[in-house]
Amino acid sequence: MDDRLAERDARLTRFAKRHPQAAADVANALAKVRYLRGEPSERTCTDCRATAAEWQLVDLSEREGPQFLLYSDDVHAYWAFCSLCALDVEDERRRKLNKIWGR
Repeated sequence: MDDRLAERDARLTRFAKRHPQAAADVANALAKVRYLRGEPSERTCTDCRATAAEWQLVDLSEREGPQFLLYSDDVHAYWAFCSLCALDVEDERRRKLNKIWGR
């Protein structure tokens, strides 16, 4: 799991450096989720019921931003997940988006 987290973090860091405004938009959207819904650690993981560690965008109907740095202004488009399940959710989201964008 540590390797997957490190790979994701490195990918997001690269994208954020190349697209600082999109990265700021994602950070602002997540801050809004935390402000209105609380910290993810106050909840249990949507999938496995462990303590959640992060909010993940799961509802893609109202997505904003470029393909690799998606966010939503709808705070209910995010669900709380533990780190391991969040990685799985992110992988699934990329697969769904690749279908949407014909990749």
